[in-house]
Amino acid sequence: MIGFDTRQLSGLGWHQESAFGRTYHLKSGDSVLAELAFPKTLGTLAEARTAGSAWSFKRRGVFSTMIGARLLGQEREIATYQPNWSSNKGLLKLENGEEFHLKTANFWASDWALATVDGQEMLRYHNQGFLKHGARLEMTERAKQHPQLQLLILLTWYILVMYQMDSSAAVTVLPATF
Repeated sequence: MIGFDTRQLSGLGWHQESAFGRTYHLKSGDSVLAELAFPKTLGTLAEARTAGSAWSFKRRGVFSTMIGARLLGQEREIATYQPNWSSNKGLLKLENGEEFHLKTANFWASDWALATVDGQEMLRYHNQGFLKHGARLEMTERAKQHPQLQLLILLTWYILVMYQMDSSAAVTVLPATF
């Protein structure tokens, strides 16, 4: 894994390593910048790593869910995400009080955007793939200057993976009910 160099953060993409695996890599060309991995086959606990940092992410709750982010091995939450009732947007809060909105950026929910509360877009994900989930990642210059950029990138990807898993489960369960 190589370190983040904010001057060279273009052409980024998240890639699922295998169709049935739960490991994702953020790549720039062939270089891996970050990893999101689920240590267990079932469950929502994930570990996220870059060359210089590591976090754990976990979703809790059933009908009213919340996602928490912690430095790996620590108990204090450094960020939380609360989706709205329709799950097509939510509020991401950092420990310092800074807030962002994560929401669908198009009708089909294939694009997602992370923006400041005043509407300035920071990150945009363009979902790709059928059997292997991935996304092309774009970021603004403002995002590249943010001190928590790595956490924002990894946590928003975790949230999108959770949405993908939920929608896949719904598609699987729905035909079984008829």
